[in-house]
Amino acid sequence: MRDISLVKLLPIEPRVPFISARKIAAVLSFLGIIAAIFLFMTKNLNYGIDFTGGTVLEVDTGSDPSLDAIRGPLNDLNMGQVALQTIAAPTGGTVKHDFVRITVPIQEETPEREVELQKLTVNALARLEGDNFKIVSENTNDKGFTTFVVDYGGEPLADAIVVPDEETIDYSGEDDPEFEVVRAEISSLGLNNADLRRLPDNNIEIRFEQKTEASANVQQVALGYTKLSLASETGGYIRRGQGVLGSKVSGELRQKGIMAIVLALSMVLLYIWFRFEWQFAVGAVAALFHDVLLTIGVFSLTQLEFNLSIIAAILTIVGYSLNDTVIVYDRIRENMRKYKKMGMAELINLSINDTLSRTIMTSLTTLLALTALYILGGPGLRGFSFAMIWGVIVGTYSSVFVASPILLLFKLRNRTEEEKEAALA
Repeated sequence: MRDISLVKLLPIEPRVPFISARKIAAVLSFLGIIAAIFLFMTKNLNYGIDFTGGTVLEVDTGSDPSLDAIRGPLNDLNMGQVALQTIAAPTGGTVKHDFVRITVPIQEETPEREVELQKLTVNALARLEGDNFKIVSENTNDKGFTTFVVDYGGEPLADAIVVPDEETIDYSGEDDPEFEVVRAEISSLGLNNADLRRLPDNNIEIRFEQKTEASANVQQVALGYTKLSLASETGGYIRRGQGVLGSKVSGELRQKGIMAIVLALSMVLLYIWFRFEWQFAVGAVAALFHDVLLTIGVFSLTQLEFNLSIIAAILTIVGYSLNDTVIVYDRIRENMRKYKKMGMAELINLSINDTLSRTIMTSLTTLLALTALYILGGPGLRGFSFAMIWGVIVGTYSSVFVASPILLLFKLRNRTEEEKEAALA
């Protein structure tokens, strides 16, 4: 029977002159790294909420969302540039229309900004509810207290916002159920530090005290204000999810992400040093730096969201590229013992060709899986799969044109040649 395995699709002994093209590859790599650094310095990265902080709200508006109709009013809220993203409906589910993810930038965590957002939120609730929640008076005194007096009509508050049934709270056992409804709604909007008091004539007093220190609660109030404003524009929605990330947490995530990459590269340096020789370790780490910098550069160019999943992709790229490099290095070391009279340039080229079939098959099958993930995985996996596709390409390239040729810079020789040179000296 004829052998049609993938290995046989290549010549039995391929002899592609990779080393002859090392100078051209070095120029291309140098230009790519310079371009990546320039893009990072000028355009920077499009950091996701993991690294910038802020609030995220995912909603179902009841139909395929019109992002332009939502984006304009939300950008008018004086909360920074609001980002919107369409989330595809789950395949095979009962919901056939897409959802929308709203990302609000992190707000300045100052007492003044908190008071401003508190006022905006209460007024937004009043506009949404109409006569059911009417502001009778609003006052801010010189002692730092902001007081609202509202006339509550008794109907459920924020009834244009539909929440999952399991979040519905029964206040029928309370002494003053209407008052508790207002308290719960005010709290759900991030106004947790509000003092509420029942007044005559079915009025309720809502009072806020301006703090002397910055409050992390600013982001919660910003989320509540966004929810109310969105309800006014859409006429109601089902909340699919929400989240808040403060500036301190996002800063820590950014530092830990950088630390993870640096530690991974450091461990690789030590591993290759013990596994082979220090010249091999320098070549491997140079190739990995090359891959990481080019990945950062392409994300600066495309402005795709850079979040924690991309950090995970970069660490995966480091592992994939290292695996390719170690296989080539292992063949180089094996051939150094086998062909003791062969020059290093020819020996390295032979080693790359020896592993070429394995490299092509591994890269192609990995790319097929990642391409399917990119196309079918949805927006949530698109950034990760794109980073991995790019990483497989540059990782394969660097194993051949960066990690291997760099050994020639260290004048690496097999032992027989070294002995000959010592004898002639």
